[in-house]
Amino acid sequence: MIRIPTSRLLGTLLLSCLAALSASTAFAQMAILPQASPAASVTQTVGITEISVSYSRPSVNGRPIWGELVPYGLTNLGWTGEDEAAPWRAGANENTVVTFEHDAKVEGKAIPAGSYGLHLIVEASGDVTVIFSKDYQSWGSYFYDPAKDALRVKVKSQPRPHQEQLSYSFSDITKSSAVLSLDWEKKSIPIKISVDTDAIVLASLKQQMRNAHGFRYQNIMDAANYLLANDLELELALEWSEIAISRPWVGRKLPETYELKAKILDKLGRASEAAAVRAEIASL
Repeated sequence: MIRIPTSRLLGTLLLSCLAALSASTAFAQMAILPQASPAASVTQTVGITEISVSYSRPSVNGRPIWGELVPYGLTNLGWTGEDEAAPWRAGANENTVVTFEHDAKVEGKAIPAGSYGLHLIVEASGDVTVIFSKDYQSWGSYFYDPAKDALRVKVKSQPRPHQEQLSYSFSDITKSSAVLSLDWEKKSIPIKISVDTDAIVLASLKQQMRNAHGFRYQNIMDAANYLLANDLELELALEWSEIAISRPWVGRKLPETYELKAKILDKLGRASEAAAVRAEIASL
């Protein structure tokens, strides 16, 4: 049996560790180098739904973009060695990722809450197929698989003034909708997104009335007022208004709690009951 001197063995182990550490350090250093297409993100709240886009921003740099750098139609990226046509990654580097906090609709078509890889098929005609893929953790479109599509919609691109760096932005924001636009070079690609804000808020309020929020009469009044203002489930609003008045440890017999109940009764067409509630205010 050959015995290796302890000092020699320790030296060999030390060199191996140093080599591994050097390789690891070099790899880590590469990860923090500046990117030619830097990462960016944009977030917009629509109603109470947060919608975000994480992407990387390539620059034009004097290059022809549409039909050249971004081919029209599908293209074989030559990655897998097979003749597989893929869409554009809608940005640079890794997947462009769109995240919906709640269920939404894109161009009128339903998409569940979650994160999706965004891909585009751009045509010379101006038509654009927008693809939301369930695979959002891959690099670009190199691993794109149509079997993983969650949704496809058609939109039309529009001309715009020169935009040097690719950018995503939200516009036309309302309580229940917004337009997400990709802008690059002289092309804008708008995508209409909508959410059922009233339904989302109603479900949220029902849950909140069962947790700590439901133990403050002011919160209960806010919830009932939302239903009243938006003409939603008025019988439930009436129930909550009564809780704000009379629930043990929570309710308060105040002019504002009684007046809220009276307003809901008015909206329900029960004027005599509303008058009776207002009469109680005088005796407080």
